This record gives sequence, structure tokens and C-alpha cells, in this order.
Amino acid sequence: MLLSDDNGITRLQCPFVDTPDIVRISEFIKEQEDNDRDIAHEQCYQLPEYVSGDDAGGGSADASGIKDRDPLFEEAAKWIVQSDTASTSSLQRRYEIGYNRAGRLMDQMEAAGIVGPAQGGKPRKVLLSPMDIDQLFV
Repeated sequence: MLLSDDNGITRLQCPFVDTPDIVRISEFIKEQEDNDRDIAHEQCYQLPEYVSGDDAGGGSADASGIKDRDPLFEEAAKWIVQSDTASTSSLQRRYEIGYNRAGRLMDQMEAAGIVGPAQGGKPRKVLLSPMDIDQLFV
């Protein structure tokens, strides 16, 4: 981003621009006419507001039923409990999936009470025994 002020032009790297400021800039651009085509911009794109994971409302629940649960959830949960190794990288290697999907699986398992919370780069603690996990999916 380049910022023009009284001292000249300053280069800013990764500046934070709040939504109201972006809306103001968009309104300014919208009011200008396109000289080549002689038309005005109809409207600016609406920007989404940030919603934290806690405020999202959906996606976390008990082990019996999440509507957005990954199809691999049950198999991965059983494997995690049996191997007693709960890490995103182990899921990636075992099921040949990407980091994002493995991370979502771990988050779903944490919400279901199968694994404990993340501890930096260390594997998560497995909270259920193999017998418990079998009863969970009956």
C-alpha cells in the first residue's frame, strides 16, 4: 500500500484498514465516472464482518451428531484412540489429506471430547479409551 501525505509517498506493508474506511473509499470510487465508457459504478461490494469462532454458532456439538461433520470423522476418531496419537500431522499422513481438513477433524474431535486442546506443537492428549470410542459410535 502506498500512502500519500505531506512528506511524499510512504510504502506501508500489511496495513490494517477497517471496514468503515474501505466502505468510504469504495463510495468515493463509486461516485467517479469511468471516462472510457462514460458510466458510473452501480454499487460497491459488501465486505463481510469478522465473526470469531466462538460467535459462529454452528459446527461444534456432541459426538452423536454434527451436521457439518467430516465424513472421515468416525474412522479417524477410532484410529486416533487406538493409536493413542492425536496430531494433525499423523492424520495427514495416515489418510493422505491436507492440513486444513486434518485440522478441522481435530477441532471436531476436541468438540466431541475425544481429544484434549492443542498444546503448541505437541500431540494432543487422547481422552477416551478404545472401549469408550466403540460405545460412542454405536
